[in-house]
Amino acid sequence: MVLKKIYCSEEELANSLELTKWAVDFSWDQICTISRHMESYTASKGTTIFDEGAEDNTMAIVIKGKIDIIKKESGSKINIIASILPSQSFGEMSLVDGEPRSAQAIAAMDTQMLFLSRDNLLNLLDTNPRLAFKLLWIITQMLSQRLRRTSGNLVAQLNKL
Repeated sequence: MVLKKIYCSEEELANSLELTKWAVDFSWDQICTISRHMESYTASKGTTIFDEGAEDNTMAIVIKGKIDIIKKESGSKINIIASILPSQSFGEMSLVDGEPRSAQAIAAMDTQMLFLSRDNLLNLLDTNPRLAFKLLWIITQMLSQRLRRTSGNLVAQLNKL
């Protein structure tokens, strides 16, 4: 199974983005500008969106469906470390730092997503630096919140030992 690109008009992309929590901090014009730098894809249940270690620098926002983020242990044990639901995003770390994927992402059900690549983010930075900064600021805040939650979970797990 593979990702399938959906060819959408700019307005359809903007409408999809507007339905997510990502749109809250942006005007309609800003949503339209950001969406021009995104692409829409669908994935059937069981499709691997990306593998751990993959050299890919995109993030995605789930429009419909669900994505499981999986971390494999040595052997065959699989741990679902997060489930990404509509309006949530994943893949931001590789978008920002360009490093290989830290986990695997698999469609837990039929899913529609909007993808933003690093190249498209850099194009946005060239054409609209203030908007690109605002988008990066939101991504940074989200990553910071996730790190705080992860640190709290780690402390809780260590206290159980």
